[in-house]
Amino acid sequence: MIPLGPPGLKGESGNPGVRGPPGPKSGGVQYVRWGRTTCPYNATLVYKGSVGGSHYSHKAGGANYVCLPDTPKYRKYKDGVQSSRGYMYDTEYQDAQSQLFTNKNLEHHDVPCAVCYVKARSAKLIIPATYECPAGWKREYHGYLMSEDYAHSHPSEYIDIDAEAVPGTKVDVNGALLYHVEGVCGSLPCPPYVEGRELTCAVCTK
Repeated sequence: MIPLGPPGLKGESGNPGVRGPPGPKSGGVQYVRWGRTTCPYNATLVYKGSVGGSHYSHKAGGANYVCLPDTPKYRKYKDGVQSSRGYMYDTEYQDAQSQLFTNKNLEHHDVPCAVCYVKARSAKLIIPATYECPAGWKREYHGYLMSEDYAHSHPSEYIDIDAEAVPGTKVDVNGALLYHVEGVCGSLPCPPYVEGRELTCAVCTK
């Protein structure tokens, strides 16, 4: 068998081909607009519902609030209340008499929520204790920082409430509850913080 000879010289590169069309854009950010059923003008509504959480008197369960869709869909299930479970409750305003919100008639109403999507953004920032966003960031919405009461049996997350109520829900049945959050001096630096002032919050995207 005749052996192969050495490889030849590399030829010149050919002309580049035609550039293809751009691919679909990826990215975007989602956030929950707590206390509202609609999204700001620049965002798309993914779904709306009501805020759910653990009962204020329970010692455990989930610590976070969730945005429950208006229409749940079940798969396999066992009817009847079971003893070894986590429990989900609707969430009520309990501190609305403070008159900080534009809507003054929120006490004991259930809290709505909307999951929003902004296609043109790639980062999301939730800033407590301010209603403004840093330079170069877009404010999606702002409101007041709220959580469970400090004396309740389990902790909760802090959420930014821009408040309205779920219609027809002014019944004091408790469940998960929301109260304004105040700064406490001694651990927080005062000034600039002020003892007892309710804290604001802003949701920013970029």
